[in-house]
Order: sequence, then C-alpha cells, then structure tokens
Amino acid sequence: MDAVADNPHTEVSPELVVPTLNAIAAVLETKRAEIEAVERKTFKYGYLPRQQLDVYYPPSSSGKAPVLFFFYGGGFVSGERIFPAPWSLIYAGLGSFYAKRGFLTVIPDYRLVPEVSYPEPAEDVGDAVLWVVRNSGIVAAAGSVEPDVSALFLLGHSAGAVHLATLLLEPWLRASIAKPLLPRIRGLVLSGGAYAYEPGKGYEFFIHYYGTVQAASKNEPLALLKAAPAEYVRSLPDILLVQAERDTVWANSSGDIFKDALSARLGEEVPRLICKGHNHVSVNPALGSGEGEEWAEDVVLWMKERL
Repeated sequence: MDAVADNPHTEVSPELVVPTLNAIAAVLETKRAEIEAVERKTFKYGYLPRQQLDVYYPPSSSGKAPVLFFFYGGGFVSGERIFPAPWSLIYAGLGSFYAKRGFLTVIPDYRLVPEVSYPEPAEDVGDAVLWVVRNSGIVAAAGSVEPDVSALFLLGHSAGAVHLATLLLEPWLRASIAKPLLPRIRGLVLSGGAYAYEPGKGYEFFIHYYGTVQAASKNEPLALLKAAPAEYVRSLPDILLVQAERDTVWANSSGDIFKDALSARLGEEVPRLICKGHNHVSVNPALGSGEGEEWAEDVVLWMKERL
C-alpha cells in the first residue's frame, strides 16, 4: 500500500485521512467477496440510533469462540461501524480478519460529540460489552457460532482507546460496569489513544469532549490511572499497547507518558507493539486487505496465548 507509506503527513487532517482511506478502500474492494463471505449480524444494545453493534462470526468453530470487541476512533466527533461508499468495507474488513482467526468480533457504534460529552461514550462502550455478555444466547441463535463470554478481549483505537480506558478507570464506571466484567476479560489492547492532555500538541478535540481544560486534566486516562486504587490497578487484565510507526505527535507523546505511568503502577513493563509502515489512520482499516496486517497477526498471537 504505497500510497499510505508515501504520504508525508502524520497529523490527522484531510491530507492524511482522505488519501489513506481511499487507498485502503481500493484494495479492500478487490477483496469484497472474501470479506462479505464472513457472516455478519446487527443488534441493538440500547434504544438510541447509535447504540447498535455488528457481530462477525468465525467461519467455522468446534465450540464456543472467544469474543473480541473493537472500538474505533474519530476524534470523539466521528466514526461509523459501517461507512458509506466508497469506504463501506472499512471495519468490515477488520471484522472479517479477526473472525477468520477464530474470534467472534463485535464492532459497536457509540454516541458522539456534540450530542454527548464525557463520559457518556464510555458508558456506551461498557453497555455494548454487557449486552453481548447478557444476550449471548441471542447472538448465538442469530449466527453460526456461540460466543464464549468468559473469554473477552477489548481493543480500542484513538478515541476508542480513551473510552475503553475511561470505562476501566473512571470511579463510577469502574464500579458499576467494568469491575463485574473483569473476570471475563482476558486482555486489553489500547492503540494510539490520547491518554494525557498536553496543551500545544494538537489536543483541541480533547476540549470538545471534556468541556474544559480543567475537566480534561482531571478526567483524562492518565489522571484516572494515577487516582485508581493500587489493588484495583493490579487486578486489571493483561494490557498490550499499540502505536503506529508514523503516528501523530500527540499519540506518540501521550502514549509514552501513559506507558511509563502504567508500567510504574503495575510494577512491570507494559509491552508495546509498533505497527510498521502505518500512520494513525491506516492501522485498523487496512485489516482484511492482505497488506499491512503483520501487527494484527501479532495481536492475534498475544490474545491466543491468553485463552
């Protein structure tokens, strides 16, 4: 995917997003039949229009399949589990990629700014996971494979990583949603998130979500991590951090800060995987294309080691 590798831009902008997604979409289009051959069903996990999720079923399974949830990014203001044409296979490719490797894959939508603000999207993230756990029979009856809701993996990218970290670390969400789920979660994969607010590094979107600089500094994942009880932090499932080789300034900086803080709180080094050749936008949309998937194969191995 030379168009991605040759793009000189690294910060999120139309000059990065549009050429990147157009290049990936063109390759995915050549794989349409292969991607759409993977069974997909849509469910509502709430009453609002954006509280829906797609489930991608593994093509074959000798028993229950572990469940992978993917929470996309979009700067808190955008993102779709299924984009309109010509990008309609983006994330469908991801769903088929992980399903083919044995994971029943769930991609939820969640509410966006300005309709909502912190922490409501993180509530949606938790509600989507809870819905699948509580309605595994419905999910199984609609498709070809039964989900193993005792073996969950959660993957969040960019804003999705922030929402996932918030779900696990914000006191009310931690107690009401995350803590009951922890025994079921085998691993967390946090990719390219804005975990720490740093003025002057392109964090304007942070304020749109949190409301004020003060609120952002108080409720960012880094602050929530530092405030969480030590016993709770040590009880978290295994965590893998993921970063694009050509990620944004803010993702690289906050990723370093969060990795150091998390490692210090856990008392051990948290592993980080670098996605070679990728920019912030290309990492997940490329899955299903047959190109740039090496990092995700490593994630699959990491998850299977925890089954």
